[in-house]
Amino acid sequence: MKKIVGLTLGLACLAAAISANASTSAELVVRGTIKPAACNLSMTGGGIINYGDIPSGQLSQTAFNPLREMTTPLSVNCGTGSAPFGLTFTDLQAGSRVTGILSALGAGYTEVHNFGLGSVAGKNTGGYAVTLRDLRSPSKTLTAITRVGEGAAWQSSDGKVAKSPNQSSWRSGTSLIPAELSQLTGTIAVRAVINKGQDLNLARDVTLDGRATLTLVYL
Repeated sequence: MKKIVGLTLGLACLAAAISANASTSAELVVRGTIKPAACNLSMTGGGIINYGDIPSGQLSQTAFNPLREMTTPLSVNCGTGSAPFGLTFTDLQAGSRVTGILSALGAGYTEVHNFGLGSVAGKNTGGYAVTLRDLRSPSKTLTAITRVGEGAAWQSSDGKVAKSPNQSSWRSGTSLIPAELSQLTGTIAVRAVINKGQDLNLARDVTLDGRATLTLVYL
């Protein structure tokens, strides 16, 4: 009898242990990825502004030499999606900037608008300014806005582009808030200024070599 009782108690303890270790909860995992609209940025002609040959004899020796404005079309297409987005412009020739050269274009320009035109034989060639114009969407009227960097407040803009980390965007109403768009078209206008002739080596070809990276940023 004692052996039977002992066996019965052992089974009862084993059952209690199994019950104590049983799981009464499980984890539900919900996954997915929210992706921004897949927007494509492009410029007609690869974004090349070509001033061609400029006779050195036409340059002033003692004053900055502004060139005519040239333009290239800009477009952004987000397919069937829409998103608030903007642009940053990074000067790849910042080291060749000629301080004060945009004064030749008139008022309203500062050094944040001054993009370098490269150097030849240790002489800085000049600078240029970029302006966004004719911003349009199929469904909205757009007006340029700008801010000094991510997280800063948006401000009204006349379209002049300030270099990165400044951001350029566009609003469709009265509020200074970037519009959600699926398509954007516009014009990039460039005004270049060549350095004073006396500050260039005009005994050789001087190539205008301005380069900037346009980056589309989701806001």
